[in-house]
Amino acid sequence: MSQKINYHQQYIGNDHGEISFGNVRTSNEICAFQVVNKHDAGRHYIIMQETGDKNVGIRGGTKVYCPGTFEVRTGKDIKNYSKNSNNPENQQAIFYEAENGDILLSAPRGKIKLQAEAIELNAKGFDGKTGVIELSADEKVLINAQNVDIQGKVSTKIFSEKTVELIGYNIINIYGGLVDFADRTTKGGKPSKSCYPDRAVSDQHVSINEKRHRGKAK
Repeated sequence: MSQKINYHQQYIGNDHGEISFGNVRTSNEICAFQVVNKHDAGRHYIIMQETGDKNVGIRGGTKVYCPGTFEVRTGKDIKNYSKNSNNPENQQAIFYEAENGDILLSAPRGKIKLQAEAIELNAKGFDGKTGVIELSADEKVLINAQNVDIQGKVSTKIFSEKTVELIGYNIINIYGGLVDFADRTTKGGKPSKSCYPDRAVSDQHVSINEKRHRGKAK
């Protein structure tokens, strides 16, 4: 690609900072607007991109680079609660929307903290069925609250490659229309006595858990 040339570039600035319009960057793309802190060796600036591949977000993109803290404070004058009411009106103080593409928050040498009166995570797929929330950690996922409720409309499963502990220091209640338990002895191929009292009952009478451990059901 040939080197871009812009004959209408304009620069305004002094020893402290500079504002430029239409300059050609080292990427051979034209920057419509750029403001630079000249005392930070080119590490502190804001650009608004004029040219480039729009399919990957270069053209029309805005970039902010700062070696220090980036701070935004909003909402001081917003009235989110009516007088004598404890119910929030859900007024938006900060709004981010990516019409296409991902949103990435990364802190490779720090933490990402979300702190609010209430936090909601909603995943909605394009067809109302594909929404997924995934939590993944190298060591632990900790959930700590006065009450923890887990509800699955179709299925709820807990898996561990080693140990699962269910501890209730006071009471453990287990309810089910049918409660089925299977221990390690069912994995050796011998049927349980409760399912095979006379060793002549057909395999259809074996519990689902027993079949799964014996490799006859997935």
